[in-house]
Amino acid sequence: MDAIKEFFNKCITEAKGLVNDGIAYAKAYPFHAALLAGLAAFILIILIVIISLSVKRKKAKKRLAAKEAAEKAEAEALQAKQAEEEKAKAEAAKKEEERKAVEAKLEAQRIAAEKEAEEKALAEKAQKEAEEKALAEKAQKEAEEKALAEKAQKEAEEKALAEKAQKEAEEKALAEKAQKEAEEKALAEKAQKEAEEKALAEKAQKEAEEKALAEKAQKEAEEKALAEKAQKEAEEKALAEKAQKEAEEKALAEKAQKEAEEQTDKETATAVAEETVETNLYDELKDAEEEDDIWYDENETDKAARYKGKWQIYRVVTDEAYTSDDMYYFELHASNGERLLSSEEYTSYNGALRGIETHKTNILKGNFKITLSKKGDYVFKLLSGKNMLLCMGENYPTKARCERAIESTKRFAESAVIDENVQDHVIKIPHEDETDVQPLPEGYNGKWIVGSKIGPNGEKLFFFELFANNGEKLLASEDYTTYIGAVNGIQTHKTNIQKGNFRISLTKRGDYIYKLLNGNGQLLCLGEHYRTKRLCVNAVESVKRFALNSPLLTDSEHLK
Repeated sequence: MDAIKEFFNKCITEAKGLVNDGIAYAKAYPFHAALLAGLAAFILIILIVIISLSVKRKKAKKRLAAKEAAEKAEAEALQAKQAEEEKAKAEAAKKEEERKAVEAKLEAQRIAAEKEAEEKALAEKAQKEAEEKALAEKAQKEAEEKALAEKAQKEAEEKALAEKAQKEAEEKALAEKAQKEAEEKALAEKAQKEAEEKALAEKAQKEAEEKALAEKAQKEAEEKALAEKAQKEAEEKALAEKAQKEAEEKALAEKAQKEAEEQTDKETATAVAEETVETNLYDELKDAEEEDDIWYDENETDKAARYKGKWQIYRVVTDEAYTSDDMYYFELHASNGERLLSSEEYTSYNGALRGIETHKTNILKGNFKITLSKKGDYVFKLLSGKNMLLCMGENYPTKARCERAIESTKRFAESAVIDENVQDHVIKIPHEDETDVQPLPEGYNGKWIVGSKIGPNGEKLFFFELFANNGEKLLASEDYTTYIGAVNGIQTHKTNIQKGNFRISLTKRGDYIYKLLNGNGQLLCLGEHYRTKRLCVNAVESVKRFALNSPLLTDSEHLK
């Protein structure tokens, strides 16, 4: 630009000089001056045009350079974008390969699990056949021995008359032995039935005796209290008059209560009346324990012995010739024989002992939860420190009785002794029938339904259930305090169903039930009860089939 300006200024200076010379020349030669002026003007115009074209050319070059730079930047941006897209595609391909690897690993695990289950079934079948073969061989051996015995007896009869006395003695001994074996067999066949009836009779008798002892203890306590009051009346006249008045009022109240009880028909007595009598008896016993200086004159050891409960361990025994793994459970009984709670099953005696300690720990911590059953009764649940279900109590018609049952459980659990005499609980194995096994429903039209209900304290609780496409309920969850919690619970159940965390066990009442466990082996939910193991296995397969593909629905009637 500076060179152009300098050239332009030089041209102007030269032009001025030419103009001045031209003026002087024009004055001298007018015609020549006009001709030169025109030539100069023409040359000036050409110079101006040349300069303009030069300036335009430079501007065009700048525009072209800027355009090329822009195109280059755009090409570089496009190249960078393509590189990023290729990188993203590579990462997506890598993730897809990882996902396929995980799916292949899960499929391999599933195939291995199925193979292991088949091998286990074959092993169990082989074991069963071996046991049956052993029994058959034993029966054959016994038959051979019996044949030899008969042969020996025949040979003995053919002996000399001198051995007749010995023969008669032996025959008499054999006859007595046969008679004894027949009697023992008859007793063995009758033992199971008589054992159960005897256990029930002994329990009823024990309850009656303990009730009579409790009533006697209460009566003795009242008589002793009256004697102490009489002695106190002799020492303090004012207190004696007051005590006499109270004794008379109490005697009148007891007399009125006794007359009312005699007039009441036991068959038409209402549950409310029974609850009131039980409450009064419990309050009197509790007051008698707290006011030891008035009602009792016994030490703490005698008092503890009077109200000490018992942990009773049971071993489940089947009526078959062979059994599977041992199974144990335990119950907590009050001092009057009432059953307060019953545990789940354990695979060993030591496991049941550890279970008692776990239950005692959580009972003393007060880890109880009261819920409403489907029939409207109240039932308490004992939970672990992680809010997992340990066991359930009995059903009670009112919440007050359920709360009193919890207090009784707390009172007896700590002081109860463990009965070392394990009781046998005989159950009958249900007959496996091929017709019991129903084919799985076609299609995947099951459904998860989230519902709600009102809890025992008036709070709103949520739960969910899984149904098959034929409307059969496959499982039901525990209660949740929020709707989101129930939805998250469904995802947890799906995960453990997909992993196959099921356990099928024989219950105390002789049917089968499946349990869904989490990764730590803790209980998530219980299935329904099934008459045979085949039906229970079929139910587990239905749960696996419907759980992962069924949609989640909300029961609008429950969530209004």
